[in-house]
Amino acid sequence: MNLNAKNMKIKNIIIMSYIIFALLFLLTCSKDSTDSKDSIDDEQQSILDAKYVLPYPVGKTYTCTQGFNSSSSHFGSFYYSVDFGMSIGTLITAARNGRVVYVVESNSDSDQTPGHENVVIVMHEDTTYARYVHLTLHGALVKVNQTVACGDTVGLSGSSGTNGGSHLHFDVTKTFSGKSDQTIPFYFRNTSPHPNGPQRGVDYKAQSY
Repeated sequence: MNLNAKNMKIKNIIIMSYIIFALLFLLTCSKDSTDSKDSIDDEQQSILDAKYVLPYPVGKTYTCTQGFNSSSSHFGSFYYSVDFGMSIGTLITAARNGRVVYVVESNSDSDQTPGHENVVIVMHEDTTYARYVHLTLHGALVKVNQTVACGDTVGLSGSSGTNGGSHLHFDVTKTFSGKSDQTIPFYFRNTSPHPNGPQRGVDYKAQSY
């Protein structure tokens, strides 16, 4: 093999190496782009699959006064809880289809006594439970064993039990023992995005669903 032929062979090898490198680079970029798209699609799908709507009527807007993992009172078993500031007597609606399994409405507003919270608890088809807490005196507008659908009237907000002012406390649990059951994450599908839970100080408008 003469020198020119040898140089040409080396040149061809170098060119082929560049081509292979370029192809591998393009394949990697394409995979990263696909993975990113899948991630976005998964996030969008999780929102579409969300089972809950805001616990007040469409068109209404209320401010989150305490969100997930708050040092005020949303920690420990109450980690995944949200409060919405509401005046006494504000209409509360079902956040998800289910059946009422527990009702307390005999406690007065503003007594600030632990354990005196008026509450409605609704069990869903997957045996999780939504809790609507701090309702006003005689503010439960449903009965035990009554079925409710998203948007149906549940009760009237209040300030019963320990609280820092009239509001609705809402959370979801996997169990119902009558004690401080561990709360679990949830997402409201009919309002502005909140992947880490509703944020304190933010207004959330209930949109159509």
